[in-house]
Amino acid sequence: MKKRGGFFIVIAAAILLELISGIQYSYLHNLLAQELEKRAETELVMKAMITKSTINLSERMLKSHIYNMKRDINNPDSVSMLAKWIVKMHPTLEGCGIAFKPYFYPNKGRLYEPYAQRTDSGIVLRQLSSSAYNYTKEGFYTSTFGEKTARWTGPYQDPIEKKKVISYSLPLWDHELKPIGVACMDILADKLGDTLNHRNFYPSSYVLLMAEDGHLLAGPSDARLKADVEHVIRIVNDSTYEWTDSRNGSSNIATFHDVDGDKAYVFSIHMKGDPKWKLAVVYYDDEVYGILRHIRLTMFFLMMVAFGVLGFIVYRFFKNIKRLQQTQLTNERIGNELRIAREIQARMLVKKWPPFPERVDIDIYGTLEPAREVGGDLYDFFIRDEKLFFCIGDVCGKSIPAALLMSVTQALFRSSSSHDNNPARIMHNINKILCIDNTTNMFITMFIGVLDLPTGRLRFCNAGHESPFVLDNDKVVLLEPHAHLPLAVFPETRYEEESCMLPAGSTLMLYTDGLTEAMNANREMFGIQRITALLEKTVRDRSQEPFNTMTLLNKISEEVRKFVGMAEPSDDLTMLAIRYTPVSDESTLDESITLKNDLHEVAKLSSFVKSMTERLLTDKPEAKKLRLAVEEVVVNAMSYAYPPRTEGEITVRCVAGNQRIKFYIIDRGTPFDPTETGKADTKLSAEERPIGGLGLLLVRELTDTINYERIDDKNILTLTLNIEQ
Repeated sequence: MKKRGGFFIVIAAAILLELISGIQYSYLHNLLAQELEKRAETELVMKAMITKSTINLSERMLKSHIYNMKRDINNPDSVSMLAKWIVKMHPTLEGCGIAFKPYFYPNKGRLYEPYAQRTDSGIVLRQLSSSAYNYTKEGFYTSTFGEKTARWTGPYQDPIEKKKVISYSLPLWDHELKPIGVACMDILADKLGDTLNHRNFYPSSYVLLMAEDGHLLAGPSDARLKADVEHVIRIVNDSTYEWTDSRNGSSNIATFHDVDGDKAYVFSIHMKGDPKWKLAVVYYDDEVYGILRHIRLTMFFLMMVAFGVLGFIVYRFFKNIKRLQQTQLTNERIGNELRIAREIQARMLVKKWPPFPERVDIDIYGTLEPAREVGGDLYDFFIRDEKLFFCIGDVCGKSIPAALLMSVTQALFRSSSSHDNNPARIMHNINKILCIDNTTNMFITMFIGVLDLPTGRLRFCNAGHESPFVLDNDKVVLLEPHAHLPLAVFPETRYEEESCMLPAGSTLMLYTDGLTEAMNANREMFGIQRITALLEKTVRDRSQEPFNTMTLLNKISEEVRKFVGMAEPSDDLTMLAIRYTPVSDESTLDESITLKNDLHEVAKLSSFVKSMTERLLTDKPEAKKLRLAVEEVVVNAMSYAYPPRTEGEITVRCVAGNQRIKFYIIDRGTPFDPTETGKADTKLSAEERPIGGLGLLLVRELTDTINYERIDDKNILTLTLNIEQ
């Protein structure tokens, strides 16, 4: 009877476990389906950004050279060489051509289309028009010239190399605003397709870029996928096919079977703006849910084993001690995992000291002491374009969820501040992303600062974080910025930038509420008064003992440990100290020249810059590089700083010391920070390279540092070249 009862218990447990397993499988399958939609939409948005970056870059490149085309319009040979120069200066292009209206150059015949193309042997300049090729009948010419609007066309094979290209065409006008032809730039469709299919989420997934009419513009280069790609294109363009909307309505989803009968999913979106292209990504069912099915089978096998163990436990109940042993092993495993997580978090946040050994104008140090195995505090800092970007934050909650949100926030800070110098915009971008699907209702307080190292100007934005201290020469001041709402609360929260000057030799000390709210055994808080008193004592005593940021934070940590005693930490304790110690270089020369925003003034500029560099630099290549960089920036300011037909002035000031030469380019034009575009990476392909940076690439390469500030309604761009001793 006992055995029969034990048998029924085992059967009931088996049914219950199988039911639980089925529910878990269904739940995980649904979670994976949701994750697949998010992943697909993320990938499509990312690929759309890459595509937009490529086409916008091509459009801007062509538009930026329209002035030179108009300037040399009366000289056909100069126009031809300009097309070749454009291809040479922009390695992302496959070719560039200018198709003039019939008989525009009588001495060149009825049709004249100089075309520069990149080949394996170099850039080749050809005349495309011939008896076999009449470009006035081609779509790019008729649509652009006839409708007088710029457009993207393709894909089609270029008439020379027979490569599949996508073309951007722009109508060309003379000085009397009469249409005289079409300028176009070509990019390789295969290269764009390779870029879109670089590092997809799954090994067999692929991305397709299609025109508005459904023609394939770019796709995977694997020839084995040709039949599948054609099948997907038919599905995307089939209005009768059964499509469903994603949960948030950002994409369309369809299920199909490829030519081999394998089940797959296709997600598609329409790109915003012009051109009205479509993107689709294909995932295969086996890659998406294969591991889940494997886990299902593994769990079934393990359950069979568990049933036997359960029967043995029913028969031999005194063996329950094994369950206690298994629980102990599980706790040890969890403890080891948490220890590893803490080590990973420490490697993410704790930086070597000093972090910038090559610099003498900044001393920075940070500490993080989590209350549990892993914490939710964060801090980060880095230097870009002579500006120190730093942040400190506190995630509500503790342990693993807070640590995960902390790592996401730190990554968003790095990403946003890599191309933006405004702390308020950086804060806005982070908040906007963190608010997406924030079902956990967790939030983050954060302080973001940008310190201009040459001037000491500190711009900052505070999202509900603790106010930092400024340790001046003989006093301690509590910096009290406007406290905006924390991050991840409301996506429409507006953040404002504030600024102040950080005196030379002063120290900015930031912290989380784990410092002020540290409690002792009597439930007393450390408090802001104790912090202020400790910092004031440090200011008074620092002339009698070595002082740096590491010493300061270690001293504060020691005082907190003494105050807390044996009490358990109530919150993570994070601190960040920044000491600003600029070193002035005694100037041996300080001269300036003021020019009008007229390109005819370039001759005066060249004479001035040449005079300065010849007096300061004996190395002719270095002098030439510096002259070229200064002239590039000033000419750009003359062309774009002020609105068209508006007179303005550009001041060029040269200041030289024993260690470096600085050129200040100053204007009162439209605020524009060229350093926010980031540094262009010429090792990347055209599709991978982000928008912007190409106009500043030459200047970055020719100088040691470049810095921008907007002070007193003036744009001040500083170019620095270090002098080798």
